[in-house]
Amino acid sequence: MLDFAVVGSGVGGSCSALMLDNRYKTVLFEKDSNLGGCSSTFRRKGALFNAGATTFAGYEEGSYLYHFFKTHGVYFESKPLSCALHVIQQGHSIRRYNLVEHFIQEINQTHYHGKNDAFYRLIYTINRDFYAQSGYYYSNRSLGAKMRSLLSFRRLLFRFYPYLFTDARSFITRFFGSVSDEYLDYIDNQLLIVAQAKSHEVNFLTAALALGYQFQQNHYVYGGMGSIFEAIAKNLRDVRRNSEIQRIEPFKERYILHGAKQSVEAKNVVLNTTVFDAPKLFDTPRITKHFERYSSLDSSLSAFVCYIKLKVPHYFDHHYQLIEKDPLPHSVSNSIFVSFGDGRDRSMQKSVTISIHVDKRQWQTQIEQKQQALEGAILALLHRRLGLKKDDIEHCFSAKPGTYARFINRSSLGGIPLLRRNLVHTLPGNDTPFRGLYMVGDTSYAAQGWPGVMMGVQNLERLLCKI
Repeated sequence: MLDFAVVGSGVGGSCSALMLDNRYKTVLFEKDSNLGGCSSTFRRKGALFNAGATTFAGYEEGSYLYHFFKTHGVYFESKPLSCALHVIQQGHSIRRYNLVEHFIQEINQTHYHGKNDAFYRLIYTINRDFYAQSGYYYSNRSLGAKMRSLLSFRRLLFRFYPYLFTDARSFITRFFGSVSDEYLDYIDNQLLIVAQAKSHEVNFLTAALALGYQFQQNHYVYGGMGSIFEAIAKNLRDVRRNSEIQRIEPFKERYILHGAKQSVEAKNVVLNTTVFDAPKLFDTPRITKHFERYSSLDSSLSAFVCYIKLKVPHYFDHHYQLIEKDPLPHSVSNSIFVSFGDGRDRSMQKSVTISIHVDKRQWQTQIEQKQQALEGAILALLHRRLGLKKDDIEHCFSAKPGTYARFINRSSLGGIPLLRRNLVHTLPGNDTPFRGLYMVGDTSYAAQGWPGVMMGVQNLERLLCKI
C-alpha cells in the first residue's frame, strides 16, 4: 500500500510529490503525457509551446522556492531577467524592471506622479517583509484547527493590518490624492495577471503583493516551463503519466484510487485538482458536499490562448502585456499577455504564447466563430503594437476553455480571485476534515503563481509534520 498518492502534476502536485517522496512511499499520477498542468510544455507543428503559464518568478536566494529546489536537487537551465514584463499601453512603453529605482524612472515617463517613488518603494517593502515572515500555517480541518492556525498569523497581521482592511482602489486614490483613469487601468491590468481581480475588488495587501511580483527575481526557463517538471520527475521514484484517476473511494484507514487500467491503495491522498473539480472524483456525499460548499468561489474566469510558430526567430523581449482602450471580442479583458521564446533557445526560439482572460460560460456556443474573431483580433493587435506581420507566422492555433478541460481536467484557470470577501473565512486550505485527504494548487491556500502555490506546499509540509 502507498503512503501517499498525489493526483495531478501541476506546480503543487509535482512539488508535493517531491517533498513527500523523501520520507514516504509516494506515487504521482498525471492524466496527460506532459507534466505540469497549466504550466506544462507540449510539442506541436514541430515546435515546443508553453501551454499557459510562462513566467517563473521568485527563484532567488532566500526564497522558499529556491531553497526547495536546491534541497531536492532540481536543476534546469534558466537566466534571470532584469525586466519581468514590457507593458505597451495604447502605444506607450513601460518596462517593469525588477530594480525599484529603474522601474520608478520608467513609470514616470508614462504615468508621472510626484508620489510614484514613495508608492513603489512601499510596494517593494511590503513584498520584502511579507515573504520574510515565517512560523505561520493555515488549517481548515476544523473550527478549532482554523482558530489555532489564525493565531499563528498574529505577527503577520500585526505587521500588515493597515493594508488588510481597506480596498486597494481607495488606498491608491487616497495615497496619490489624484490619479488618472489611464494610470488606474494600468494598475488594474497588472493586478489581473496575479490576483485575477481589479483594485476595487481586493484589499491593498493583496494588490501590493500582486504589483510587487516584478521585484522578485524572474527567470526565463530554457526548453519551456515543462523542463522544470522533467527535472522534478528525475528525482521521483514513481511517476505515472497517461494515468487519469477517475474515482476515489474512501475507507477507514485508506483510499482506493481507480483509473481506467488500474486501481491502487493509499493511506493518504493529495489532490492537485481544483476545489471545483474535486467533487467529480468522489461518490461519498459528505466529501462531495464539503467541496461543493466552495462552488460560489468559482468566478468562471478562464483563458483563451493563441499559439504561434514563427518562420524565423525574432528577438523581442520575453514577456509583453498589450493594453488597449476597449476589451477584445468575446473576452473580459482589454489586454493580452504575450511570451516569446528566447532567440538562443533552440527548442523554443520560434514559439509564441498569447493569453487573454475569458468567461468560460460565454464559450459554450458558437465556439468556432468566437475563436476566429478573437484569434483575428489578437493577430491584429500583435501587428499594430509589435510589428509582427502575417508573413512572419508559419502556424497559428488556439486553445479555448474546453481545450483545457479536455487536456488537464480544468476549465477555470488562474485560481480563486483574491477578493476581499473570499479571504480567511471561506478559502479552502491544504487539509480537509477527512483523515488523509489534502489539497494543493492555486484554488487552495495560498494563491496562484510559483511563489503562491509553493506557499501551499510549504504549508502542507508543516501540517504533515503534525501527523
